Amino acid sequence: MIGTNALVCLKSIPFLGLAPLAAILFCLRQGAPEHPALAGAAAGLLAGAIGAALYATHCPDDSPLFVAVWYTLAITFITALGAILGARLLRW
Repeated sequence: MIGTNALVCLKSIPFLGLAPLAAILFCLRQGAPEHPALAGAAAGLLAGAIGAALYATHCPDDSPLFVAVWYTLAITFITALGAILGARLLRW
C-alpha cells in the first residue's frame, strides 16, 4: 500500500488532471447546468480519471492496494476541486 511513490502519486494525478478540468469546465460554461456543483464534480471526476490514466503509464507501483488507495485519494481531491470551481464558474 505504501509503495515508493505515494506522495508523487498524490501530487501528479491532480496536476495532470488540471488541464482537462479547465477544458471540461470551459465546455460546460457553454451550457447551463441545472446543478453547477454536481456538474463540476463530474468534470473533476473525469479529469481525475484522465490524470490517473496518464500517471499510470509511468508509475512503477502497480499493486492493486496501492492503486485503490492513492489513486482514489488523488481523484477525490480533483473531484472536490471540480465541485468547488463548478459551483463558482457554472452559475448563470
